[in-house]
Amino acid sequence: MTSPNAKYGPLARGVRRDLAEKGWAPVRYWAMWWAALGVAMVVFYVVLTPIWLGLRAAAWIAELRSRLG
Repeated sequence: MTSPNAKYGPLARGVRRDLAEKGWAPVRYWAMWWAALGVAMVVFYVVLTPIWLGLRAAAWIAELRSRLG
């Protein structure tokens, strides 16, 4: 007799229940996911993008100055 998880290979070794019957994720996990996604978007768009644009502008200005002088 084969286990119900044999189709998943070595990744499911030792799992006793059928992985096809996982059920729904609890609401607290959805809340944590959306909160983490919101924080990540703020960090990326509000913090990192202006830094990256500033570095690119500085590189552009340095290139123009080296060409002119």
